[in-house]
Amino acid sequence: MAIVAAAPFREAPDDVVDEILLRLPCPSSLMRAAAACASFRLLVSSPRFLRRHRALHPDAAAPFLGVFSSVPAPGESGAAFHPSDPPHPAAAAARDVAGAADFSFAFLPTPPDAERPGWLVRDYCDGRFLLDRASSCSAFDSDIVTDLAVCDPVSRRYVLLPPIPEDLAASADNPLGVLGGRRWCEPFLAPADAEGGKDEEEPSFVVIWTARCPRKVVALAFSSRDGRWRALPSPDCFVWRRHRSPFSCPVHAVWNRRHYAHGRFYWADCLTNRWLVLDIGAMELSVQEVPAPARFWEENVAVVEGANGEVGVFAHEFYHANGNANLNYYTIPRDADGAAKSWRLEKTIPLPWSTAHGRPFCIRGAANGCLIIEVNQDSPRPFMSSSHDSRDVELFKIDVGRLELERVCRARCSGGVSDGWWPYFGFPPLLSLPTV
Repeated sequence: MAIVAAAPFREAPDDVVDEILLRLPCPSSLMRAAAACASFRLLVSSPRFLRRHRALHPDAAAPFLGVFSSVPAPGESGAAFHPSDPPHPAAAAARDVAGAADFSFAFLPTPPDAERPGWLVRDYCDGRFLLDRASSCSAFDSDIVTDLAVCDPVSRRYVLLPPIPEDLAASADNPLGVLGGRRWCEPFLAPADAEGGKDEEEPSFVVIWTARCPRKVVALAFSSRDGRWRALPSPDCFVWRRHRSPFSCPVHAVWNRRHYAHGRFYWADCLTNRWLVLDIGAMELSVQEVPAPARFWEENVAVVEGANGEVGVFAHEFYHANGNANLNYYTIPRDADGAAKSWRLEKTIPLPWSTAHGRPFCIRGAANGCLIIEVNQDSPRPFMSSSHDSRDVELFKIDVGRLELERVCRARCSGGVSDGWWPYFGFPPLLSLPTV
């Protein structure tokens, strides 16, 4: 019998392999492919491939990896990333990010004056962090107009923003304090898709800078596309006909809770049903009346992105009857003219923690339709407490899509209600593109 020699193995051309890998639907599939051989890893991690893959699979969003806090863990500097623990499906990727990223932000330039305070984390969005420090420009009050930097701790890249022009900075007359008096301005990042910059090859970003003055809110916007600051018109939001405006109160919780949903930022006053709204697309500030079904305290409310473009709200009562805790999820319908109607209850979510001797949980932050809850059952906090002491807690999340409680991790943390907490979404370092 004749023996037929096997045909020699031929490697698939690079362009064929490229097209095959592009059709893998999710980041976990790409990670498995990258682990198969060095050539696959080199291809999958290239910026050109990653941009093409995300354009082909726009719904393959960055997975939830953990929770980021602007307050460092006890004994550490910078800020704190709390990666999700097993058996969370993204625990391995979260651990990789925690090991690869520099959340101390030591790569940012240090001030020449050793006595000048260092960088403070002010916001996080789409893999970017916004930090500020006392201004190096002698023409400004360094406590009001601060130096600003946008950075990516995974790639260790950063951009220092140009100073705010003097004529714009001068409009912030006698602003009120935030962060317990550590700052007199509130800068924050706009999401990448709010101004249409999500799919650009060169990443762009928008920074909003606000200061609350006794008779107005000063708002400025910076776009990395043109590198310029510009002023936004201020609404007449500080004088109500029948009610004193909460926005002018230095300690009012409205200013401690900034929310975002579908192209708009919200500062919600649920006691007077008036919300300050910043439309990023139009770059306009306005005051809108949004009727609430109850007089919720602002720290017990979180506005989130609901399905189909709806604005969702998580809220819980100040007291919980019979020691049983519940969290309500609402949506805000609008009439034909676009005016907000009263919140509509969609679901009541029972929480497994007793409130008989204090409330062991609090709402910490929300982003991308995800709510973060801090739980400390060992030492339930009194209803009026806002402790800054170090504590061991468990962090949970609730997604708008499922509306089910899911454990994230156990963490040691500190900080009060005014400090920043954000759900952290991102890709493993191998699949990460620089965001600045």
